[in-house]
Amino acid sequence: MSKNITNTSVDYLKSKVKLLPQKPGIYKFLNEKGEILYIGKATNLRNRVSSYFSSTLYDRPRIKQMIPYIKDISITETNNEIESLVLESSLIKKYKPFYNSDKKDDKSYVWIYISTKEKFPTVKIVRRVNNEEMKKGRLFGPYPSTSATKRIFTYLRKLYPFCTCDKKSSKECFYFHLGLCPGPYQGHISEEDYRKNINEIIKFLSGRKRGQIKEMEKKMYEYSKEKNFEKAAILRDKISDLRYLGEKIDFLPNDTEQSYKERREEVLRSEFEDLKRELGLKKLNRIECYDISNIQGKLAYGSMVVAENGEIQRDQYRIFKIEDITTPNDPAMLKRVLERRFDDKNRMKYPSDPDIILIDGGKSQLSVLYKGLKGILPPESTLMGISKGKRLKRKGARQLDEFWLITNPSKEESDITRAEIVNKSILIDLRDEAHRFAILHHRKSRIREAKNTELEKISGVGKKRMKKLLKDFGDIKSLKRASIDEINKSINNKTVSEEIYKHFNS
Repeated sequence: MSKNITNTSVDYLKSKVKLLPQKPGIYKFLNEKGEILYIGKATNLRNRVSSYFSSTLYDRPRIKQMIPYIKDISITETNNEIESLVLESSLIKKYKPFYNSDKKDDKSYVWIYISTKEKFPTVKIVRRVNNEEMKKGRLFGPYPSTSATKRIFTYLRKLYPFCTCDKKSSKECFYFHLGLCPGPYQGHISEEDYRKNINEIIKFLSGRKRGQIKEMEKKMYEYSKEKNFEKAAILRDKISDLRYLGEKIDFLPNDTEQSYKERREEVLRSEFEDLKRELGLKKLNRIECYDISNIQGKLAYGSMVVAENGEIQRDQYRIFKIEDITTPNDPAMLKRVLERRFDDKNRMKYPSDPDIILIDGGKSQLSVLYKGLKGILPPESTLMGISKGKRLKRKGARQLDEFWLITNPSKEESDITRAEIVNKSILIDLRDEAHRFAILHHRKSRIREAKNTELEKISGVGKKRMKKLLKDFGDIKSLKRASIDEINKSINNKTVSEEIYKHFNS
């Protein structure tokens, strides 16, 4: 195995990291043969993975030793942190990567099982469930933290008592006297009322019950104001446990990475299908979203991000440098980007035309684009805008997003209508990604501009030498630390090398 990382592989890894989503999931570091070196989990994939390439990792010498061998990165997105933790653990047990020093044991996670088909269902914590039990009930989890699961199990039983005693017993059990069993077999509760308790537990474990958390948060803040910090801390920990177990987890007992991914992709495709029906479209396979980033018209970039069949396709992102508009005019810049995207020559470079063209802008921007792009946009595409509305989600919260729609942008006249959209999460994700991607390239351009300005001050440094220095040293910071001999090795001119050294070290 080669340990040397080439500039090409470093650039490839850095560019790949910048495109990673800010979503939970698992990541794999691969060597040049495609073998797994390390598997990790993250609540924010981009931030977590980028930390490996920007940190000195003094506290993790084993991981630091691995970095030079990394040639590629593979990720799997998950719906939440618990799913990423479970997936990480199952993959580590399966592949046993060399640089994963823990989580290689066979300890299984816990689940909460509810025997829903029984007259009086019971609730229990289990590690395994057989096929017969699965047919007679529902399974929630898996939960990596056994202690948190036990705490919430007890808490839920206090709120919604359920029975775990012998069905044949005519006497009330010990838990009945503690208020944890409603005594269904002794006639103390009707089947209907008992079932209500079970349904409340199912609601909570399905992620649809948030009332208790809000009430507890309110009480916690009251305790804090009263400086009763001990009680506030107890509630804080309980809220943390409730949130932990209240996550809707889409992970089955026999899931593999592939089966999990396939089921998740199916859900995303279904959401795409729901959006298609909601908008009344004939088909919906591809959405392209566009945004602009600039400072007073300078260093302007347009971004294009893509979703196909419900999934964001980061390998299809595109960036458009805008040089012929130098005053702040986002609609004109968007128009220029779309003209280039749908130019007859460029159009062939893309796998297909989008069914929805989404722009980060409201009704006015959409109107300008519609008038300026007649005959350019695909006739079957729907032109949409997304903007911050005037209404708030709730007092003190951020503004609601508003959606604007032109269903046939190739027509001579077409109304712009405001659309109330329920299945909007993919549209919001795309808008956020387009915004981030445009800003990323705008910032890179500003950094390059700053570097050029700094080096242009030095006598004897032209564009050619500037380019060579930045290529060899990577950035100005590294160049400032370089010796005269190191600088001269790059540009092979002792006089200019001394000038550069003096400039940074005077």
